[in-house]
Amino acid sequence: MKKLLVLLMFGVGSVFADDTIVGSDAYKVESELASEIKAKQITVEEAEQMELNMADTYEVTSTVSVENLELLIGEQLKESIMPYYSIEFNDPTKDNEFRATITEYFGKVE
Repeated sequence: MKKLLVLLMFGVGSVFADDTIVGSDAYKVESELASEIKAKQITVEEAEQMELNMADTYEVTSTVSVENLELLIGEQLKESIMPYYSIEFNDPTKDNEFRATITEYFGKVE
């Protein structure tokens, strides 16, 4: 599963897929969603370093656009009560289905 180079998702820059800019208004969408999402985005490596427990993993898909995928991810995360999440973007399928795998985490259990 090849990852897309992501410099966007919740407030960093622009999304690139195979060296092509996929979204233009995504930064605006993300900054609006970031204010509504209480969880903190981290990497899978950070979750391992912090010894977090995996709560749930699910896939979000859109056949419309990357911007639509981001909106769907935001809607899912707004409903979450977990304090951390990571996002792995997957290559679009041959039918231009944009996909991301979301993993939610909670603190380590002692």
